[in-house]
Amino acid sequence: MNRPFLGPRVVFVSFLTLIGAFGLNLTAGQFFSPLHGIYGWSLTTLSLAVSLNMLTWGIFQPVMGRLIDRFGPKPVIAGSAALMGIAFLLSSTITQIWQFFVYYGILTAVGFAGCGSMANSVLVSRWYVRNRAVMLARSSMGMNVGQLVLLPLAGMLIAYTNFRIAFLVLGFMMLLIIVPAFLLLTKNTPQSIGQAPDGDPTSTFTPPRSAPLSEALQSRVFWLASLAFVTCGYSLYMVTIHLPKYAVDLGGALDLGGRLLGIAAAASAVSMWITGQLSKTHRKKILLIWLYAIRAMALFFLAVSAHLWQLYVVAVLYGISSMPIIPLVTGMISERFGANALGSILGSTWLLHQIFAAIGVFVGGYLRSATGNYHLSFLTSAVALIMGALLTAALREPGNMAHLRADRTC
Repeated sequence: MNRPFLGPRVVFVSFLTLIGAFGLNLTAGQFFSPLHGIYGWSLTTLSLAVSLNMLTWGIFQPVMGRLIDRFGPKPVIAGSAALMGIAFLLSSTITQIWQFFVYYGILTAVGFAGCGSMANSVLVSRWYVRNRAVMLARSSMGMNVGQLVLLPLAGMLIAYTNFRIAFLVLGFMMLLIIVPAFLLLTKNTPQSIGQAPDGDPTSTFTPPRSAPLSEALQSRVFWLASLAFVTCGYSLYMVTIHLPKYAVDLGGALDLGGRLLGIAAAASAVSMWITGQLSKTHRKKILLIWLYAIRAMALFFLAVSAHLWQLYVVAVLYGISSMPIIPLVTGMISERFGANALGSILGSTWLLHQIFAAIGVFVGGYLRSATGNYHLSFLTSAVALIMGALLTAALREPGNMAHLRADRTC
């Protein structure tokens, strides 16, 4: 008897893994107020630790990509998820600022590099070719659910217990749920268990030729898509990390930031599903331009917000245009360059993304300290996103690898 196609189960476990990975890594902003209140650590210093996380994550993306290309996604993702869980358990013991830098800034980031979007995109891309865009969108909804569930949970744990309990609960969730599920329920490739991509061994569809990293680095498509993507990183993490503090600045409670990010995650989940369906019939380039433009509008509105009700409007607009950008960009790159070296190629794209994410987090904290408010910080994000929309508009989106050499920049 032929065993059922494992692809849907792989997509579900990838979805579950992204819940944990993004939920944990994006909770840092929830801890700013208690750490400042207890230890007096400044917002600039705490922002620098998060910038270190973003930069470390980016640096390790190509490293993890190469490990995935060599050993497969399963051992890399499982080991990285375990490292994130351990790092959060260690974070529950912090009493000095260097510990926050090491546990969250470095260890959590290294783990996230190996079990975040890039790694799971490679895994899903190995199991699906024809249905890749839709399945990437479905698995990527874990990023939204992680924010929807774990960010408010972290806020409530901090508000009603303390930050140490919050770190412990989140760490154990990763170690006791995510890691075992990934080890027990996934495989590296469909071929390893005698199956075919999309579950159809009789398919006559021929996937595009896979390009090596060196060839992708000479492509105009790679650079335009990647440089537009860095504006996503700059704005995404500035808002995610600093919105909780901004909510407190405007008179909100400690857990309001988590609720706002939860609303954004819910809006993003709906948008993720819709864009996944639209990607079947509409060009990814057009969808991306709209998403960059909507997020720019949200950040302009956030920059001039002065009342708590306005933050709820921003949360919805920001959510609609946040995470759906990621599967569209990774889907565009995977369709263009194939799956064989996808870990290395996406790792390079994510490195650029995270360099600017680190800059965005630090700039947000620095300008808040220098000016006394977040207005200028959020305005820089809005301007960057307009540039992202323009870069995306310059993209050409041919349907197969035969056009690759025509897109080279040299």
